[in-house]
Amino acid sequence: MQEQIEEYSVGQLARLSGVTVRTLHHYDEIGLLTPIRSLSNGYRRYTRAEALRLQEILFYRDVGLSLTEIRDLLDGSTDAVERLVRHRDRLRDHVRKTSEVIDTLNTTIAHLKGECDMAVSELYRPFSAEKQAEYEAWLIAEYGPDMVERIAQSKFSILQLDQGIEGAMEQLKDLETQLVDAYEDGCSPMSDHLHPLLEKHRAFVSQMWGRECDAAGYEGLAGLYTSNVDFVARYEALSSRFSKWLPAAMRAQATRLRSADRVTPPLQE
Repeated sequence: MQEQIEEYSVGQLARLSGVTVRTLHHYDEIGLLTPIRSLSNGYRRYTRAEALRLQEILFYRDVGLSLTEIRDLLDGSTDAVERLVRHRDRLRDHVRKTSEVIDTLNTTIAHLKGECDMAVSELYRPFSAEKQAEYEAWLIAEYGPDMVERIAQSKFSILQLDQGIEGAMEQLKDLETQLVDAYEDGCSPMSDHLHPLLEKHRAFVSQMWGRECDAAGYEGLAGLYTSNVDFVARYEALSSRFSKWLPAAMRAQATRLRSADRVTPPLQE
């Protein structure tokens, strides 16, 4: 007896997953989630395989990956099990590191309320030299040996800062406060109103890198912010779901920069 293949209409899959029918249509149009077949009346049909792919798409959307990044990931050389194991392990690492930050926050709050003593060394427990070394190792493992030279260049540039690293961190704090304010005021990450503020942020990154942070570099940094658990935890501590909004705003800014380059007329000889 031939096994019957379970199929779902686009409406059924939308109800099961919680996404809209329009979203599923869009995923089909961009080649992210293609139905197993389409009927003569145009209705789409999906099987469990497509349902599982949709689940994986939603996993990655939840951590802020763009649809293009997700499609490239799903269509890459790794299989679903390997991808999901890696994603699970990253989330576990994120939970562990976020827990460390929360523990330090709780201790600091209790100290400020006079409920306990706190050694100065404990203030910086989530941001120790060991953490920095761990982060650098992650960068090299994730982006290749070229990162060794870039990290060294960045460290050298920081040493040359007139205001020192403390002044640079104050500058970053001010920029991030303004970005959080824009986010909490309901500003869309795609809004052109963010352009001046994001340009200040990009200029700060260039200063830290010791080289220009162009559109590609800024977009790549946005990807780093979504994929590294320490950055996610840091931005979530500033405001809930800010870790998704900021990378989206940075990607939109990179798109604006590319568009501006395309319309700028070449210099005349």
